[in-house]
Amino acid sequence: MNTLSVETVTLPKENTYLALVVLISVIVWALLAMAMFPIFYAVMGFISVWIGNGLLVASLRAEGVKIGKDQLPELEQALHEVCAKLEIYKIPELYVIQSGGMLNAFAARHSRRKFIVVYSELLEAYGPASSEIKFLLGHELGHIKRKHMIKQLILFPGLLMPLLGNAYYRACEASCDRFGAFASDDIDASVSAMMVMSGGKRAGRTLNAPAFANQYLQMRGFFVSWHELMSGYPTLSQRVSNLLSLKGGQEPSSSFRHPLAYLFALFGIGGRSSGGANLLVMVAIIGLLAAIGIPSILNAYEMAEQKAAERDAQQIYLPVD
Repeated sequence: MNTLSVETVTLPKENTYLALVVLISVIVWALLAMAMFPIFYAVMGFISVWIGNGLLVASLRAEGVKIGKDQLPELEQALHEVCAKLEIYKIPELYVIQSGGMLNAFAARHSRRKFIVVYSELLEAYGPASSEIKFLLGHELGHIKRKHMIKQLILFPGLLMPLLGNAYYRACEASCDRFGAFASDDIDASVSAMMVMSGGKRAGRTLNAPAFANQYLQMRGFFVSWHELMSGYPTLSQRVSNLLSLKGGQEPSSSFRHPLAYLFALFGIGGRSSGGANLLVMVAIIGLLAAIGIPSILNAYEMAEQKAAERDAQQIYLPVD
């Protein structure tokens, strides 16, 4: 892990995509500010997100198990070690929840407070003090370190752009994998953790990680390329391939994508988790046009009614010779 440090762990392309997203978002926000009327919807959107996050945090505090000195202290110690490694001095709250067999974790924030949630099945697969769990915590803390959640909220107009939005999301996830690997200081454990995410609880001990990584390098058809471009996450085989590249002291390399897939991804339908933000783009455009066009249509209708009423009045009061 000599190739990574806190300063170099972020994937360079994340900053490149971020600059483009910022540029587009500034332009869109400026246009909305001049239009004034759509600003109401933006404010309502922010309020909705705030309320949604508040309800999520409430459910965590009411239903989840808060980790501390008297609750899984080994996991709390692992969290403090990873925070120290990543130079995060305000320790987020850590919760464990039961997920019905899902292997996942996520980071959240609400009113300046940060939270990390680990699904209980991951603790069963890794163990609370393992290098694998440190990789997982490091990944989620990477989102907090890079302020991904607040950036994605503020910059959502740019993230709605076809291809660019999902490319930025994928770069963020790839950066956080590097944060996780750096935090665990164990590439083999990081790869094992990712294999568990790919193939189940025993996959880290039974499946062949290099063979799985080769799927990313070898299976490069049109539909695979289309799926990658439509997704807000790197494929699991790509993430394992990237981690194995770090083990060899190399930067991750991108494989060939079918050129036609870019055209299809440009007009595809999907979202952050299922691929492509293009449906949201269409909704946003339709909403903006409606916000501008509907008042004009109503004004025209009212003017037409007023003129018709004036004509009727002239006919009623027309003097008779």
